[in-house]
Amino acid sequence: MNILLSRILTYLNGTLFHDYNYKICTFIIFHYLEMEDMSEEEFLKKGCFKKEELYSFIALLGFKEYEEFKETLVNHHQTRLNQIRVRMIGVDSREFIEKMDKDCSDDEMQKIISDICQKLYRAKRIVVFGALYPISIAIELQTDMITFGKPFIQYHSYDPIVMDEHDVAIVISATGRYLEGFKKSKADVHIDKAQQILITQNKKYLRTETSPNCKVIYVPGKFDSINFNYQIMTICDLIRLHYFQQYYL
Repeated sequence: MNILLSRILTYLNGTLFHDYNYKICTFIIFHYLEMEDMSEEEFLKKGCFKKEELYSFIALLGFKEYEEFKETLVNHHQTRLNQIRVRMIGVDSREFIEKMDKDCSDDEMQKIISDICQKLYRAKRIVVFGALYPISIAIELQTDMITFGKPFIQYHSYDPIVMDEHDVAIVISATGRYLEGFKKSKADVHIDKAQQILITQNKKYLRTETSPNCKVIYVPGKFDSINFNYQIMTICDLIRLHYFQQYYL
């Protein structure tokens, strides 16, 4: 089922414009669990939007009235929660960890995933960084975390965000060069202040910590995109499974 949140994320993740549609999408993501009780007037006031902007946005999604849009959003939220419960209750993550191509023991990987979930649980905002295709693999993780009430966005250079210690930055980079280059070229974002999770095939980041607040998931490989993309999907599935079982049941 193509839930309304998925359609909102399709626009949010893919647009090239920092316009009112983008800002409305972002506002919904950051107030997702509040939407059920948010009136049209409160939405416009909190988000500093004009009524014509809101109605232009919901028209893109096939709605004529705000209440109809809100009701569908809330109903689809419950649908997604039910899907998550059906898919994840009783699933043993150790079976997936055993099949992973990794450079550590199963118990060590279990702890790494658990530590990452703890970072996400404490985060006020989660931002994923990297090339377009690798970060798009994290869409199911993004959808589930928003469903659990955690704002989760992809980084766009035109959105002037500033990060702090309450944020989590997930960086997906086979070589790891993205993180180093980003710190130099986008110093104003202050990614170094955020809790960082680096998913990489470059083993040097296990030996030389990029920063004290950076957790590294190393997946073996020779910077081949096919294997790396498969590992990204496995890691994202493990994170959302662990998070659900640790913090949502």
